[in-house]
Amino acid sequence: MIRLAALLLAFASLPGSHEPRRPPRASPSDRAFFVADMLRIIPQRQLEFNAHETATPVLDAATTRMYVGLSDGLVRCFFHDKAAWTHDAGGSVIAAPLIDGETLYVASAGGKLVALNRITGEERWVLDVHEELTTTPSIQGGKLFVMSSDEAVTAVDAASGKSLWKFRRERPAGFTIRGNARPVVAHGLVYVGFADGTVAALRPQDGVARWTRNVSGTGDYLDVDALAAPADDPRVYAASAKVGAVALDAQTGEVAWTAPLPGANHVIVDGARVFASGRGTMLAVDRAGGTKRWSFPLGGDRYATEAAVSRGLLIFAQDRGPLLALETETGHARTVLDPGSGFSEAPLVIPGAAFIVSNSAALFSLGLLP
Repeated sequence: MIRLAALLLAFASLPGSHEPRRPPRASPSDRAFFVADMLRIIPQRQLEFNAHETATPVLDAATTRMYVGLSDGLVRCFFHDKAAWTHDAGGSVIAAPLIDGETLYVASAGGKLVALNRITGEERWVLDVHEELTTTPSIQGGKLFVMSSDEAVTAVDAASGKSLWKFRRERPAGFTIRGNARPVVAHGLVYVGFADGTVAALRPQDGVARWTRNVSGTGDYLDVDALAAPADDPRVYAASAKVGAVALDAQTGEVAWTAPLPGANHVIVDGARVFASGRGTMLAVDRAGGTKRWSFPLGGDRYATEAAVSRGLLIFAQDRGPLLALETETGHARTVLDPGSGFSEAPLVIPGAAFIVSNSAALFSLGLLP
C-alpha cells in the first residue's frame, strides 16, 4: 500500500489537477474504487470537438513512469510528478503503447510504428507501414506484430524496425465494424482476427497460416475484433460481431462452443469465466462449456470498452459513458464514475489502483478498495 500511496500522490501533485465531478453516492460497503486525483493532460480550450480517446495508458514495472498516447498524436511520459518528455507519433494514437525493457513501441493511425528510448523519448527507429495502425503491438521472440485497418498484420524486427512479413485478407463486400483485434502470441503461433469473420493462426517466423477458421458465417458485420489465448488453456477465444463469443482449439481451429451475443466486440478470460461484451450487454459464461452465468444490461445499443479484472471485479466503461465495476461472480454493479465526457478506452489496472483517460483528455487516478 505504500507504493500505491506514493504513486497516487505523485500523480496528484501534477500541475493542473483539480477536483473531478463527484460520482453517484454509494454506501461505503458497496464502493469498489475512489477517485484519488484527476489531471487534465490537454487544457479544455485546446480540446478537439467530440474527441475520442481510446489508447489505455501504460505504466512501467517500477511504477515510476506512465506513458499516455492521445488522439492529438502525442505520446507523453510522466515521471513521478513531472512531464518528462513528449513525442509526436505521426498520427493519432488509438491503441496503447507497448513497453519492452527500455523501449516503448508506439503505433499510430498515420501508419508509423516507432521505437523510443522510454527514458529519454529519443527515437531508436521508425517504420512507415503506410496503413492505419489500430492495435497495440504484440512482441515475442524479438518480433513485433501489429494490425492495421487494411486487414493486414505486419511482423517487424523489434531491434531494427525492419518489416519481415505481412499477412492480409481482403475486406468483405458487406458492412463491417471499425476496429481490429490485437494479434495474440501463444502456443508458438500468432492469432489474428479479421473483418470477414476469420481467425487465423500464423507461424511467427514467416506468417504462413497453420490454420484459418471462419467463425461468423456469411452476411454483414462478420468482424472478429478481439481475441484471447491464455497460455495455460488449449483454446483461443474470439469475439465475433455476428455470432458472439467463440472458443476454438488452439492447434486446429475447431470450434468448441459458441455463446450467442449480438455485436460481440471484446472478450477476456479470467479463472473459470469468459467475459464478453456486445451490443447492449456484458456477458459472463463458463470457460469450459460456454454456459451463461449472468448478463448485465448496458442500455440500448451501447457497447463496452475492453475490460480488466482485479480483486473479483470486472472494470470497464460504456463507450463514451461511465466507468463501471461489476462483481465477476454475480454481475452486481458497484461504483460508477461519470466524468461528463465519458470514457472510450480500457482502464489500466494494477494491484490496488487503476488509471483511465476520459474523452476530454483527463487522466483519472483511482484507488481500488478491498
